Amino acid sequence: MANRAIKRNFRPKGDRITPSIQQSLRFLQHFLKSPQSVGSVVPSSPALVKALLTEIDWEASHVIAELGGGTGIVTRAINQLRVPASSFLCFEKNPKMRRDLAGQFPDVLLEADAFAIRDSLERHQLMSLDCVVCGLPLVNFPRGKREALLTEVHDLLRPGGVFVAFQYTRRLRPALVTTFDQLESRYIWRNLPPAYVFTCIKSPFRLCHF
Repeated sequence: MANRAIKRNFRPKGDRITPSIQQSLRFLQHFLKSPQSVGSVVPSSPALVKALLTEIDWEASHVIAELGGGTGIVTRAINQLRVPASSFLCFEKNPKMRRDLAGQFPDVLLEADAFAIRDSLERHQLMSLDCVVCGLPLVNFPRGKREALLTEVHDLLRPGGVFVAFQYTRRLRPALVTTFDQLESRYIWRNLPPAYVFTCIKSPFRLCHF
């Protein structure tokens, strides 16, 4: 199991990742404009950010993707935790949010379309992913588009790679069970609204079918 990009009892640097009032107001503004793609009226809480990132082995994560950068709450935590030589792609569809993220994180590769993740990797000459952190409200997208994205992420993850997503409903669980080899879930009460965190692992072994 040496290839698994997951590590128990790991704690990110600095538990207190507090969004500013300005960030919260920006988040609310973008939610009102596009509730389907934002999914919540407030940014993620420190408790949710910690639950998302705690079990990732950052030393083993050299190519990282975040789907749905938003105002940068999770982006900032990932950027603090990742190793200096790693590549970090952050996908954010909203142009204003993407410009804000580019200003905050000049060393992060900003991309617009999470559903074209393979094209983005190829453009940056990256072959595979070690971990993917998702904040997109996937259940808000059409089923075919959602399942195509999950399949693409699974295919791009290296064996043992990790996909972590937070959602405000359990409706994504069946698709995750179908797509990934291992799945764990947690319910985070200390968030508004409370959220599920799904941690999915691609098998480190290649299965042969006879």
